[in-house]
Amino acid sequence: MVSKIEPYKGIAATYDEIRPSYPEKLIEDIITKTGISLGDRLLEIGPGTGKATIQFADKGFSVHGIELGEDMAAILRNKCKQYEKVTVDVVPFEQWTGVDNEEYDMIYCAQAFHWLDPKIKYEKCHKLLKDGGYLVLFWYNPCDDDSLKAKERQNKINTIVKKYVSISFVKNENSRRREHDGVYKEDERLKEIENSSLFTLVEKIEYLLETRNNSDEYLKVMKTVPAFASILDGLDDMCISNMNNEIKEVINEYGGYVSSFLNFSLYITKKVS
Repeated sequence: MVSKIEPYKGIAATYDEIRPSYPEKLIEDIITKTGISLGDRLLEIGPGTGKATIQFADKGFSVHGIELGEDMAAILRNKCKQYEKVTVDVVPFEQWTGVDNEEYDMIYCAQAFHWLDPKIKYEKCHKLLKDGGYLVLFWYNPCDDDSLKAKERQNKINTIVKKYVSISFVKNENSRRREHDGVYKEDERLKEIENSSLFTLVEKIEYLLETRNNSDEYLKVMKTVPAFASILDGLDDMCISNMNNEIKEVINEYGGYVSSFLNFSLYITKKVS
C-alpha cells in the first residue's frame, strides 16, 4: 500500500521564509464582519508555520491550532512562544477529538481547507462551533502574467523540468508526498459550502497582491508547492542543481524576475442552527 507523507515535510522552513502572509485588510475584515472579540475562542485548522496565526495573536486573540505536519508545527510553536494564548495540537483535524466538548466562536482555515476530507470537515466544524458561530475560509491563487513573453518563459521552464524528470526521476512507490494544487474551477469552493447545508455565506471578498520574485526566490516558491516538491523528491542533488541553474538562466534571459498577482478569496460563513 502506498503511504502519503506530509505534503510539506522537509520544506516547512522554506515555506515559512518565502510564502506571503495575508493582507492586513483581510484580517481586519474578518474581525469586523464576524464581530469577534478578544474574549472569544478561535480554532485554526491547518495553521502551518503560523502565517495567519501570528496576525490574530498580535491582536490579542486566543487561538488553538490543529496542525497535521510535525515540521510545520515545530516552526509554529517556536514563533508563538511569546503568545500565551496560542496553543497547538499536532494531529489530523479529522482525528482530533477536542477538549471537554469545548465550542468555539470562530473556526478559520487559511490555505488548507482543501486538504481535508469533505465528508468530515463541514459536519465537524458545525459541531465545534457555538450557535451563531462563524466558519471563515480563505485562500490565494496566483494570477500569472499571460503576456507572450511570460508564456514563452514558462514553456521553457516546463520543458527543462520535463527533461530532468524523463532522464533522472526515480519513483518511490512506497512513499509519495500528498499533492493538491489548491486550485478550483469557478467557484467550486462556494458550491461546496452551499452543498454542505450547514453554513450560509455571509460575504465573499477578494483582494489582490502583486508579487515579484527573482530567480532564487522563484525556485524557493516552487519548492514549497507539493506537486513540484514531489518532483524534487525523485531527483538527486546534482540533477536538482543542474535543473535549477537552467531555470535561472531562462528567468534571467527574460528580465531576471517573475511577476504575478495573488488573488486572495475570503469566505465568511455562519453556522446554520
